Amino acid sequence: MMRFSWASMASPLDDRIVTHAARRYGVIARPELLALGATPKAIRHRVDARRLLPAFPGVYLVAGAPWTWRTQILAATLAAGRDSCASHRTAAAMYALPGFSRDHVELVVPRRRRPLLVGVEVHHIGVLPEHHSRVIDEIPVTSVARTVFDLCGCVQPARAERALDHCLARRLVTIPACWRVLDDLAEHGRPGSALTRSLLEARGDGYVAPASELERKMLRLLRDAGLPAPAREIDVGDADGWIGRVELVYRDAKILIEVDSRLHHTALGDYERDRARDNRLVAGGWRVLRFTSDQIIRHPNDVVRTVRIALSNVPRPFS
Repeated sequence: MMRFSWASMASPLDDRIVTHAARRYGVIARPELLALGATPKAIRHRVDARRLLPAFPGVYLVAGAPWTWRTQILAATLAAGRDSCASHRTAAAMYALPGFSRDHVELVVPRRRRPLLVGVEVHHIGVLPEHHSRVIDEIPVTSVARTVFDLCGCVQPARAERALDHCLARRLVTIPACWRVLDDLAEHGRPGSALTRSLLEARGDGYVAPASELERKMLRLLRDAGLPAPAREIDVGDADGWIGRVELVYRDAKILIEVDSRLHHTALGDYERDRARDNRLVAGGWRVLRFTSDQIIRHPNDVVRTVRIALSNVPRPFS
């Protein structure tokens, strides 16, 4: 709970106001003030005394509470009214999707309302189905599936695709949930419909989302080079049992590809575990190709050449 207080508590009403606002980032709306027993005159008095600071029309910040990104979002949704939610890039940032920063506020607002929200980007919509929203830390926000749909209509396709795969890899959303939102919203010409459909159609049964952006880059590199797509996230073992889960696998060629980020594979312990695992895999008949982030990003042609040579040395078909 947020903790702040007014210097001199004038009445039990003030105590009720502070207690209520403390649960909601220091924000309180006019209907809530009235429900707590404040009269219009009492509200005006507290505004004049700067105990309540106007945030948006009909919404106030209790003096002493910090004005943060989350405070602004909640205040804006309260001013916009029922069925208004943080959405699009703001919702993506609330779900901690990579590449979306907390420096922008976007809302979906029912089309019939025209709130004055300075500094807020408003997207007017028709009906917001109940399963298209949720509440995170007191803030109404579009569901992950609805957020992905909205991103497909407002950001570059590759960025929307990364967001979808990140959500799938972290199990924040499922493909069926995304199809349900698309079925709810798909209309001719509606922003996001075509891209959402194409992304979902490309992710059929058994699809495994890339676990990292580096893995995504590697897959795109192989695809653009015309190389066959490897199997993904495969468990491998030997006569002694399970060895581990490998990111990219050409099964018939018995080639494993590992991509190592500088963040997770530089400590001595990480290095030694990787080498021990590689040794077991090689002893079991696998060839291990290990690439660093620098190689994939700075020397992609060398990476492609290495994989191509390894595959060409296999006389039988591979997958």
